[in-house]
Parts: sequence; C-alpha cells; structure tokens
Amino acid sequence: MRRLRLMAGTAAAALLIGVPQTQATLLIAGQIGATTFSCVDNNPACDLNLTTGTLQLANQTINGVQINGSIQTSTGTPANPGMDILNASSLSLINTATSSRTIAVTVGDTDFAGPIDKFFTSGSGTWQTANGSTITLNWYNDPNNNQGAETTTDTPGNLIDTFTDVANGPADSFAHNGSGPISDLGPFSMTLQATGTLAAGGQLERFSHQFGNG
Repeated sequence: MRRLRLMAGTAAAALLIGVPQTQATLLIAGQIGATTFSCVDNNPACDLNLTTGTLQLANQTINGVQINGSIQTSTGTPANPGMDILNASSLSLINTATSSRTIAVTVGDTDFAGPIDKFFTSGSGTWQTANGSTITLNWYNDPNNNQGAETTTDTPGNLIDTFTDVANGPADSFAHNGSGPISDLGPFSMTLQATGTLAAGGQLERFSHQFGNG
C-alpha cells in the first residue's frame, strides 16, 4: 500500500469572498479577531494562481494583521494527480495592531487517492517579538472523503496528530514531526487547522504545516 504525507502551513488569509458551498476542491477559511474570510481554488476574485491545486493569496492586512506570501497546494486528486500532499504556508504574519489577535485558519481538500497505510506530519515556524503568543496545529484525515475548511471549525474525520507551542522571549522557534498507521482504502480527504493568538507587534515567520505520503 502507498503511504501518506500531507503538508500545510496555515498562516494565510484572503479578502472576505463568502463562505463556499459544499464542493470537492481546495479551500481555505480563516478568522482574525472578528473578521472572517474564505477562498476557493481557481476563484479569480481571491486566488492569484489559477493553476488547479495551487491557491495563492494576495499580500494584505486583515484586522491589523499583515499576511505575506500565503500559498496552499494540493496534489493526489483527480484534478491534480501526483503524490497525496496537502500543503499551506506563509512567509510572515505581522500583528500591527495595539492588542493581540486571535487567529484561526483551516485548509482542506478531497478525493485524495487511496489506498494509504501510513501518514507523516510536520509543522514549523519562527516567532519574533511575540512573547506569549500561542499556536496549535491539528491534522485531520477522513476516510469518508468529506470536504473540510468550509469554515475554520469544519474539520471532518479523525484528528490524527496535534501540536501546541507558546512563544518565549524576543525570538523563538518551533518544529514538530509525526507519523503513524492509517487506513484509507479509497478516496479520502485531508484537513489542516491552525489556531492561536499573536501578541501586539508580534511576528510569525516562515510558517508551514504539513501532512502527506512518503
């Protein structure tokens, strides 16, 4: 059987495009403070790269948080064949507000090709002037192939890995790797979720969140 590695870096954001309807595609949904946003792959209103399986968001500021270099990719689906990988990443998140901001971002796609018998996960990032900021990374696998990321709390299937970090001091970093057995006999979905807080003036740099096949 093939093995699975899914990748995602969930420090990303887009203009409020509206909550997508149920569909089998690469999605991102997020919330910064009270401001929500979402984007569907190949939607020219929010996706700068119209290649199927690549969802690139414009550099922008949402509720005081600057988001730069945000890209989500998905392979292993009928629309974008290859190794089963879901990936999202951002170059930087910078809180320019005078108070901390809560942040939640979820990325998901469906119809990854089975059978799969093992998963690998990873996530990493660097904190700058962000003492006390927090992040929790979650990796979900659904053998029933339900769409995730229609909202930030839409995470179908099973939580197969989780990791939490708290920023300490003026400069800090985190990294996590995981693996284990899994059973996806047919098409399945993967969803990545990141939640946490970013202190006023804090930065999260070179953030990535990953899960896929090896």
